[in-house]
Amino acid sequence: MHPIITRWIPVFAVIFLLILVSQCATPTQPTGGPADRTPPEIEETEPAPGTTMFDGDRIRFHFSKYINRNSFRDAFRMEPDLNIRYEISWRRRTATVRFQDPLPDTTTIIFTLGTGLADTRNNRIPSPFQLAVSTGPDIDDGSITARVRDAKTGKGREGERVVLYRYPVDLSVGANYVGESDTSGHVQFQYLREGKYKAFWLDDRNRNRRWDREREAAQPFPSDTLVLERGGEADLGKLFVIRADTTAPLLQAVGMLSDVRLRLRFSEDVTIGDDAAISVFHEDHTHATDAVPLFVDSENPNILYAQARDPLPDGAVYHIEMTGITDAAGNSADFDIEPFPGSDEPDTTWARYISNESRFGVPPDEPIVIRYAKLLDDSPMVLDSLVLVESERVHRPWPHAQIRDQFLIINPDGEWRRGENYEIRVWDENRMERETIRPRILFEDELGALDIRVESPRTDTTRHRARLIDQQGETIRDRVFQGETEFARVPAGRYLLIVHEMRDGTREWDPGRVDPFRPPGHYFIQRNVPVERGLTGQVFVEWE
Repeated sequence: MHPIITRWIPVFAVIFLLILVSQCATPTQPTGGPADRTPPEIEETEPAPGTTMFDGDRIRFHFSKYINRNSFRDAFRMEPDLNIRYEISWRRRTATVRFQDPLPDTTTIIFTLGTGLADTRNNRIPSPFQLAVSTGPDIDDGSITARVRDAKTGKGREGERVVLYRYPVDLSVGANYVGESDTSGHVQFQYLREGKYKAFWLDDRNRNRRWDREREAAQPFPSDTLVLERGGEADLGKLFVIRADTTAPLLQAVGMLSDVRLRLRFSEDVTIGDDAAISVFHEDHTHATDAVPLFVDSENPNILYAQARDPLPDGAVYHIEMTGITDAAGNSADFDIEPFPGSDEPDTTWARYISNESRFGVPPDEPIVIRYAKLLDDSPMVLDSLVLVESERVHRPWPHAQIRDQFLIINPDGEWRRGENYEIRVWDENRMERETIRPRILFEDELGALDIRVESPRTDTTRHRARLIDQQGETIRDRVFQGETEFARVPAGRYLLIVHEMRDGTREWDPGRVDPFRPPGHYFIQRNVPVERGLTGQVFVEWE
């Protein structure tokens, strides 16, 4: 054999062995073919579920697929919380948990794999898996169930954690048990001993089973405690999770794009309410002028543009106060920032079309409202160039239109008429062409009504708030009432209805308090509530 070739043979052998070892050390699924979307299954456990008099020092899980080992470590837990140290080892599709401390005598121990367990393709198990064994002759067989729902949608919330304490309760230490909701929002505690328990929902961010009151939210169930009989079943009921956003959007900077045009940057996305207003003050706190919130940038919703009614010249500094500018949770903007300088730059902003504020439809006697990018007092072309097509008739300009600040208000001639095909063409100075709008007119026979009645012994004295939300997420009706109310002239369709009890004079729902305990206010949510043309539907609200 050639000497050079002979010298290279050991090198190739080493490379081949390294490749072989690396493939064995990191198991993976075969590649090719359609994407694998099936979750892993636990095919067998050692010991088997229900084993009594268990005295081993390890347990094993045999899986149907290769498992993401980090996900196993995060998903695995022992209950009750016994502070047992353990180590995890792997052999292909089998995980072994070896205990480094002895297990307590005559105790039912639950080994849980939460829904975070996933295979190497990130397919997760749909519901928690539990292996229960006992170091004594019997296994506890009590159970507690609960349901966790999203307060905004009514749908079950997956992966939410409910902590369960056995009395006496010490909230400064970790919970005895942790339950995790499946894909339907259902939570189940099994293999429990008889006794008295306290449970609540916990946003357990650091997964330490303990409520960090400074950083983590918690909500109670309707009852603070429950008593479980031997082998009994108990139901905590339904809990509506609302991840309360109490952080106000912070005004971070104000820039003058011209002597009247302001660009306001916030710490989060903001919205402009119907009552939105901005006041501008000199450095000595005397009033300088008012500014009109014009619109929120669609691509950067934390940016708001406004226009001052009078120039704010350079050489002076100003500060502002505002109302009616909030985040999505309704928190009013915080505007405590350093004063900003004015500008002598003349304003050259075009009257640019922003949006049709009436895009969801208007009754026959209401106007079509168009939003522009500036105040329209000095933009006569917006009115002069307005074209309204009424079937075959073209009106140029339309005599029933007017300007109010940044809005073009297009009123009907008495009422918008049935059978007419309306087309509105509004002028956009920026593009030097018209924007075409086909308005949606909601005639009476296309509208319906919804009667809401609260079935409660407290109906006569308790105030409630009802909201009707369309499929675009827009709240189209919002009312405070006692006992019964009717939403009239509602466009036909299906809606989300939320009704809740009001407390302490506030319109917001009270989710309750864990410690000291205060039960949550009554809450009702129903999806796909039908409103039919020409009919009045009824919804009877019964608190659970």
